[in-house]
Amino acid sequence: MARNYPYLIAGLPELSFLSGDSQTLTHDFDFLNIRDSILEEVSAKDALHVYDLLSDIDNYNLITLIYGKKRQWKNGGQIEEQTLTDLKNRDLPAYLAAFITYIEEYENENKAKPNELAAERYLYELWYDKLEASKNKFIAQWFRFDREIRNIKAAYAGRQLETSDNRLIKEDDDITQSLLKNTSPDFGLSKETDYAPELFRALETDNLLEREINLDKLRWNQIDEINTFEYFTIDVALGVLQKARIANRWKALELEKGKKIFDELIAGLKQTAENETPATAL
Repeated sequence: MARNYPYLIAGLPELSFLSGDSQTLTHDFDFLNIRDSILEEVSAKDALHVYDLLSDIDNYNLITLIYGKKRQWKNGGQIEEQTLTDLKNRDLPAYLAAFITYIEEYENENKAKPNELAAERYLYELWYDKLEASKNKFIAQWFRFDREIRNIKAAYAGRQLETSDNRLIKEDDDITQSLLKNTSPDFGLSKETDYAPELFRALETDNLLEREINLDKLRWNQIDEINTFEYFTIDVALGVLQKARIANRWKALELEKGKKIFDELIAGLKQTAENETPATAL
């Protein structure tokens, strides 16, 4: 039976996607403080679910490290920078250790690292295999949904660019098979999922900023859907934390340097639209 945390849940902020009529999220919070307040109250077992939810940050940092990418280290993950820097350190989640072994064996055999996109795809296959098999309901359902959305975005972008380059992650379910074989505008997914109509309306939007806002609305609503009958469990806390991550993505737009960040966001969205990959972290 799931452990209840009534005092923790009562103390978490109530985040709403829209603030008044503006296309902004409420942002009177600190994402890392929310994470820390949850970790301070939950059991060791439930703390692992918090780390699972944030593990894409570790994935991002590991790719940054291995491929020497000139981008800032992301805070909020479970793995400290000095731990990942020592790639011989095997005190890591099993999927990360398996990925590092794959990189090392490939380098030993080929005297070079594997193609970065191919390696990143393999890392995310290992990652999704772990999380979709989680015994925690929120983690399992959220990351299955997350993979489906990323795959659909990648397939849609590939069709728009008229490329046969397959960037789907895991091809062992009905949705990925539809993405590979169905030629209808929605890949036949309106019959497969409840969220497909809303998703394709977002993808068909020409305004890239509006597109991303609508995609995040879809993610936000899915959190509520997963937790419909949850009240004081770790799943509720995980939902709040994931909403805080979504909100955190947008809150900088209203800060003093918002215009510059806004321009960078639009530039990044244009690049992503041209080179969509399911491994792109949220």
